[in-house]
Amino acid sequence: MSRINEIILDKFQSYAIIDIKWSAQMNQYQKTTEKKKQAIIQSALSLFKEKGFKETSIQSIAKVAEVSPVSIYNYFDKKDNLVALCINELFKDIIQEAENILLSNIDYKSKLNQALALCQKKISQQISNYFQEKTLEDPTFTKLMTKAIDEKKREIYRAYIELGKNENIIAKDLSTEVILNVMSALNSTGNHLSPNKNIDDETKQIHHILLYGILTNSRTI
Repeated sequence: MSRINEIILDKFQSYAIIDIKWSAQMNQYQKTTEKKKQAIIQSALSLFKEKGFKETSIQSIAKVAEVSPVSIYNYFDKKDNLVALCINELFKDIIQEAENILLSNIDYKSKLNQALALCQKKISQQISNYFQEKTLEDPTFTKLMTKAIDEKKREIYRAYIELGKNENIIAKDLSTEVILNVMSALNSTGNHLSPNKNIDDETKQIHHILLYGILTNSRTI
């Protein structure tokens, strides 16, 4: 091997080592960042439950999460943006259950029925069981939470609608977005942030409206 080739090879190996070290540092930085973000979300969720949304400050979240307030502003900009992430954290089990139902071997109608019940009844129960009444009476918090819940429901329902279309159960010429809008309008029952004694009856009625309004074998032209 010529001297020039040796020099080029040495340079290449040096750059490769530097790249490996840089990648390792970046991976560690990303892990640290994600760990901080999770600590912030968990702390915010805990404080929203304990003290309420209005009484929880960025400084108090930072103290519990053991990060600087600057980190919270850098990652999330403002306290309001933490609400949707707290909803994701609170509903992780429900989201997983919805995915399990989607992948199960039961018939499509049963899947959709179970998913609708899950998103209406369980979400409402989870919210009313977790947060204190004073938190749920905060108009800013309830507005942010209702928006986050609706977006999460639409994400779940979208997967079910696409499955129904693929299985030729939901008419393919119907717009997924239109169906989602109809479901969101009807599905306000599941956005109750306090106990609702009529939720079972209301849920059954919504199921009936949705199912017999979108199934191909019940459509009339």
